[in-house]
Amino acid sequence: MQANQLAQVKAAVFKIRQDLRAGKVYQSLTRQLAAVIEQVPAAPSTPVNVPEDDDVLDLVQELRNGLADGSLTAISEQQLTHLLSHLGSLNPEIRDRGCYYLLNEALQQQLLTIDQLGQIFDQLVRDDVLFAHINEPENDAVFLRSFAVLLLSVLLYADHAGMTFMTSARRQVLVTQFTVYLLLERDTRGFVGDHGWAHSYTHIGNLLDELVAERQLARADKLLLLAALISQYQRLDTPLIFGEPERLSTYLAAITNKDELYSDYLLLAFKDWHRTMVMQSVPTTEAAWTKVFNRNRLLEAMALHDDFPTMVVDYLDDELEFLG
Repeated sequence: MQANQLAQVKAAVFKIRQDLRAGKVYQSLTRQLAAVIEQVPAAPSTPVNVPEDDDVLDLVQELRNGLADGSLTAISEQQLTHLLSHLGSLNPEIRDRGCYYLLNEALQQQLLTIDQLGQIFDQLVRDDVLFAHINEPENDAVFLRSFAVLLLSVLLYADHAGMTFMTSARRQVLVTQFTVYLLLERDTRGFVGDHGWAHSYTHIGNLLDELVAERQLARADKLLLLAALISQYQRLDTPLIFGEPERLSTYLAAITNKDELYSDYLLLAFKDWHRTMVMQSVPTTEAAWTKVFNRNRLLEAMALHDDFPTMVVDYLDDELEFLG
C-alpha cells in the first residue's frame, strides 16, 4: 500500500477517534468509517516477497524438540528474529505449526522475557507487516497480516495474565493500527489450498476479544473498533464460510455485555445496515448476494448464543423472523 494513501487513512482514523472521544460523533460513526474505507481503491497486484524456508526448518525442529523434552529454557534474540521473519511463510508447517506454535508455547511456559514480548509486539504492529499488500487483490501476504493479528491477541492475553509489557504508548499504537487494519482487510479466505489457514476474520475476533478485556482501554476506543468491524463487514463481497461469523458473534456477545453503550450502538448500526439493504434493489450479482448471506450467517450465529443482552436478543428474533 502506498505510503501517502496509508497516511491519509491514518489521519482520517485519528480525526474520527478524537471526535468520538470528545462526544462529537456517535450515530454517524459507522458512516464516517465507511467513507474512509471507500476512499481506498483496489490497487494492482504487486509481487509478494515470501521467505525462503530452508534456513528455518532446523531451528523449528530444534525448538519443538526442546519444548517436547523440557530442555528449552529460553529463546535467544537471534532465534526470535529468525522465527518472526518466517511468520508470512506459505508453508503451514513453518508458519502455523512452527512459528506461531513455538511462540505461543514459549509464552505459555514463560520462556520469553518481558523485553522480548515488547520486541515481538513492536515488530507485529509495523506498517509493512499489518498492511502488506492489503489493498491489492487476494495475495499471499494475507498470511503475514493474519498471523500478526493472531500473535498480537496472544501477546495481549499474556499481558492480561500478568506478563505485563504493554505501555500506554503501545496501547495507543495498537488501537490506531488495528482500526486501520479492520477498515482495510478484505481477504476473507479461510483454508487456502496447500498453504493452510489464512483466517483473517477469525484472528480478528481473537484480538477483539482481548481488547474487550483490556481495562485500560477507553470505552470510546472499544466503540471505535466495534464500529470499524461492522463498517467493513457489511462491505465484504467474498464469503465468510469457515467459522468466522461464529467467532465474531462470540466477540459481539462479550462486548455488548460489558456496557449498555455497546448494545445500543450495535443495534443502531445493525438497524442502519438493515435499512440500507432494504432500500437497495434485489441483488443480481454474486457479490451482492454474498453480502446478503454474510449478514444472514452472522445474525444466525449470534442467535445461537444465550448470553446476549435482552435488547439484542429481541432484535435478533425480529430479524430472523423477517428473514424466514
